[in-house]
Amino acid sequence: MLAHFSRTISQELFDLYGLVLQFLVTGETTVLYYNPSGLNCSWHWLWQRNLTTNPQIVWQSAEPAVDLVQQFSSNLFVLACLSRESNEWELMGLSSSLSHLRGVRVLIDVAGPGRNEELMATKILSYCLKNSMLNVMLYFQRWSRHLFVYSFRAFPHFVLIKQRILSPGSPRPQMFADQLADIKGKEIIAIPDFSPPNSFEYTDANGETRVAGYLWTFIAEFASSLGGRLKVSYPTWATGRTASSLYMLEVTRNASVDFGLTPTMVTEKNIKWYYQYSYPMLYSSWCIMLPMERPIPVFSLFHRVLSCEAVIVVLAASLVFGLLVPALFKCLGIDFRCKLVHLTPRLLALVLVCACAAQLLSLLISRPASARIDSFDDLLRSGLKIFGMRSEFYFFDGDFRAKYAAAFHLTNNPTDLYDNRNHFNTTWAYTITSVKWAVIETQQRHFPRPVFRLSRDMCFNGYLPSSLLIPPESVYRDRLQQFTLRMEQSGLISQWIRMSFYDMVRAGQMTIKDYSQSQQLRALTLQDLQLAWRLSGLGVIICVVAFVLELLRFYTPVFLNSL
Repeated sequence: MLAHFSRTISQELFDLYGLVLQFLVTGETTVLYYNPSGLNCSWHWLWQRNLTTNPQIVWQSAEPAVDLVQQFSSNLFVLACLSRESNEWELMGLSSSLSHLRGVRVLIDVAGPGRNEELMATKILSYCLKNSMLNVMLYFQRWSRHLFVYSFRAFPHFVLIKQRILSPGSPRPQMFADQLADIKGKEIIAIPDFSPPNSFEYTDANGETRVAGYLWTFIAEFASSLGGRLKVSYPTWATGRTASSLYMLEVTRNASVDFGLTPTMVTEKNIKWYYQYSYPMLYSSWCIMLPMERPIPVFSLFHRVLSCEAVIVVLAASLVFGLLVPALFKCLGIDFRCKLVHLTPRLLALVLVCACAAQLLSLLISRPASARIDSFDDLLRSGLKIFGMRSEFYFFDGDFRAKYAAAFHLTNNPTDLYDNRNHFNTTWAYTITSVKWAVIETQQRHFPRPVFRLSRDMCFNGYLPSSLLIPPESVYRDRLQQFTLRMEQSGLISQWIRMSFYDMVRAGQMTIKDYSQSQQLRALTLQDLQLAWRLSGLGVIICVVAFVLELLRFYTPVFLNSL
């Protein structure tokens, strides 16, 4: 490859090309030759003769190259040829061409003679830093033995770096250093949503205001991994309202903050803001939190002692062995005096009484629960209502709202919802995300028995990716993705979510308290025996009717004979 070099090329440029080759992995890296002004740069003949093993894109138009991000990833190497005089619009075109590809390496060749190279390099590289392009180096076309490359250190502030290309065998200059390896204590600004357990504010023992929550812990660890300092930017929306993701989208869009700490679900409705979402840090669902099924009332236990089929079988057997069999033998003239036939009804009655007593005793000791709610139709039949936000209700599908509107109790005040849910008011069911359910589940571990359960069959959104909000051209995007994957694989994100409950306890926002209702044994009351009273009353009525019929059978002929 190097055999195609022109003899007029400088030895320093020869060495520079050798350094660049280490970033051009054969068959994997695409070379973008960006020369909007059609200048005669030193790279002009290299892409024709020496870069033939890599895919190449030659862009010599004043219009920026569009949709590169849809076709390429970070395996893109940019060779840009800029002029000394009109490089501002060329830099704008380069920045627009690399939209959402800020992490690619860019080597700029500034063509044409001129002075004040350091001033020009500072101007160009400062523009690159302002537009979140950190992997940029440049050199000035000299065609001499003294070739210098310019780069910059981005953190904690801009510093121009000038390096000379030396002869072969000498130490090589550092090319495209990792700017995010250490950001030297630079402040990373994050805006929390103050929606527990995501993030919340509290006052520590020294009277200082601090922020906690699993999202705050996550981003604080991320800032620490880069050597930075995390700074809070307090939201300005009205107190008492839910955190507005639209507000956070706005402040991150204009890069006022580096991170918006609210777990936003990426749905088709907000896909137009795709590049403002980070790599998903968790997958969450939005489901219904239902009270645990209550034991059925004691009076209902008597209905479970015998089924209607069993009662019919017992009565039929009693009639057969007590009345029909003796009557059949008598009609046939058979004198059958077997005591077993006479004892059979009595034995059946004894077995029936013992079985009913045993069944009733087992039901009283361990009462069965009421019918389980597994669908919204079951919820309508049960009479239980979902306590939810009115604003959230209108995000549901229109057919769903029309069919199940009666199953909701809506409010405009989120405080009412949080108070009832956090104090485990079993009068209602509640809408809840799987993240907040993890906190509720952790709290219920301190109860003798759980009070609520999460219904996986009654979800509005299931297993949707949740991301943080970041500026569209954030320099932290790729590094945040790597950090998120490591934290997820290690299980730390799930652990931080669970531990948010204890953070809220220390902050005084929640308490370790038993909200479950213990079962108390009590004596049977008259109301509990209402089925027994009804059956007894029915038996008395039947006896009275039979007695009246017997009297009528005897007195009716007497009455008729006396006429």
